[in-house]
Amino acid sequence: INALRKIAYEVEEIIIGTDPDAEGEKIAWDIANLLAGCGKIKRAEFHEITPKAIRKAFENLRSINEDLVKAQIVRRIEDRWIGFCLSQKLWEVFNNRNLSAGRAQTPVLGWIIKRAEEHKEKRRVGVIEDFGLLLEDIEGGEVELEIELIEEKEEKRQPLPPYTTDEMLKDANAILKMPANKAMKIAQALFEGGLITYHRTDSTMVSDAGLKVAKEYLGEDFKARKFFKEGAHECIRPTRPWDKNLLQRLIHEKVLQVEEIDWQHLALYDLIFRRFMASQCKEYSIRIKKYKVKYDGGEMEEERIVEARGKAYELYKGVWVKNELPVGKFRKKAVIKYLPKKPLYTQSEVIHDMRTKGIGRPSTYATIVEKLFIRDYVIEKNGKILPTKRGIEVYNFLSSKYENFVSEERTRKIEEEMDLVESGKADYKEILQQIYEEVREIG
Repeated sequence: INALRKIAYEVEEIIIGTDPDAEGEKIAWDIANLLAGCGKIKRAEFHEITPKAIRKAFENLRSINEDLVKAQIVRRIEDRWIGFCLSQKLWEVFNNRNLSAGRAQTPVLGWIIKRAEEHKEKRRVGVIEDFGLLLEDIEGGEVELEIELIEEKEEKRQPLPPYTTDEMLKDANAILKMPANKAMKIAQALFEGGLITYHRTDSTMVSDAGLKVAKEYLGEDFKARKFFKEGAHECIRPTRPWDKNLLQRLIHEKVLQVEEIDWQHLALYDLIFRRFMASQCKEYSIRIKKYKVKYDGGEMEEERIVEARGKAYELYKGVWVKNELPVGKFRKKAVIKYLPKKPLYTQSEVIHDMRTKGIGRPSTYATIVEKLFIRDYVIEKNGKILPTKRGIEVYNFLSSKYENFVSEERTRKIEEEMDLVESGKADYKEILQQIYEEVREIG
């Protein structure tokens, strides 16, 4: 801070370029207050660290957005007040100061516990391994099968939109087996290296600069899609039309100077690159076959995508292509298996549910999940999340004694109120007063 002040006293204008979100706005506000009286202070907002983006930000300097700052202050106070008060209750009851509670992490822990309970419920199926079929109500052993093709059709499919934070974390975990907190650290390094746009976003919007990058790479396969509406935030995308191989070569030949790039950075970059480029491709074609399967004990219909063609599919496998079923009569062995009615959660599925249920924000998804592991409320086994005895006890205590404060509905409502403050549609003081009254109830 002292170094900043010394420099600030020597210039007439100070430009603050922190991250382009509420957290970044609050940091900019803090810096502006510390440097008050040193010179004229302006805010530069850029979503990618490239010369063009920075020049554009400098041409469009603005004041600090007080509404974003107020929303972030409310978030921090809410997190401290509610979290500290509930954590104190846990310390008293469990005699363990390593425990913590939070408005967002508690309902997420509840989902994991509920899913683990549902996972214990099994359904009995007969598996025809050669054909990849699951048959209900079957005794097992040799089974007479009759497979008939009843429909075949071709369809055009729109490619998926580019990544938002939750979708990026979901795929990083599912495809690269990368924990959410690790993926966020790697994405931060890619952003700071000027290789991708800002990675904390819930928008799929593509800027004109993004369209230009896609067009240069895709050529005749390009079809512009902006997705969603124009706004301040953009999707996660590469900043240049460089695929992984070209990027690797440029780094190796020292044409591009980027720090801390290893195979994991390249793997995540490749995922982001492919998803974005696929989103800007023409529609791809799929071939679907629908079968009727008759067997001892019943019949079923099975619809399968058996082929997918097109640049968008080559770049990003947005559908699951399965083998065609042979048509005719067969005698096959059915292996009886007892499969769980619901699969255990993975990190990717937890983050997906947080987004769809309105719990957390792009900047907090990974942190919330990480906190559950740090507190030993959950463990990971073969990529699946299981609650621990401690996690179950803590959740049962909080949900029975303080349900109003940690319920999914209340947590979602608080997030919505924060968004209203952010957009200038709600008074932050009123929200703080509500939170204060809640804290008094906890006692």
